Amino acid sequence: MQYIKIRFCIFATLLCLLLQGCGKGWFGREVTEMAFKNNANYPITVYSELIPPINFYDPIVYPDTTLPYQFPLSKMRDIRPGFFCIYSQTEVDIPSRFGNLNSDTVSIFVFSTDTLSLLGWEAVRDAYNIIQRYDISLNEYISLYTNLPAREFPSFPPTPEMRNIKMWPPYGTYDSLGHPNN
Repeated sequence: MQYIKIRFCIFATLLCLLLQGCGKGWFGREVTEMAFKNNANYPITVYSELIPPINFYDPIVYPDTTLPYQFPLSKMRDIRPGFFCIYSQTEVDIPSRFGNLNSDTVSIFVFSTDTLSLLGWEAVRDAYNIIQRYDISLNEYISLYTNLPAREFPSFPPTPEMRNIKMWPPYGTYDSLGHPNN
């Protein structure tokens, strides 16, 4: 009896993996994966309204680039150096994700995880202590999403492919490890 249970578990696991497929959701449905890559040599924290759950009631959307009054824990993702974070893997396509925000541009904020831990949300928010902000239009996002290797966009520090995206501070402020250029 135990042998049959083990075989069934193995079969069920393999079946799930086969149904998942590469780049496909359950039963072959297309999946949109949104990720962020940390190329800096220190941990970062990313915040964006694109990170689920989407607040239909009161999202902060571009051109409003202020930070929310309350700490948006559910929309923050910590990313270790050299790693990426998948912050959304859904059957909803990218245009629909932007459409849910009623804006064709979205802001992605990058913080130093250490600074956020040391100072706390209120101090970081009040001083606007971010290390990078990207204001990415839907067209820019789709163009870079489809033309760059998977999980390489967006990233911090910004890559040469991202140089034309509206960002603050401007492109070239940081070296390839995320440290300010002199």
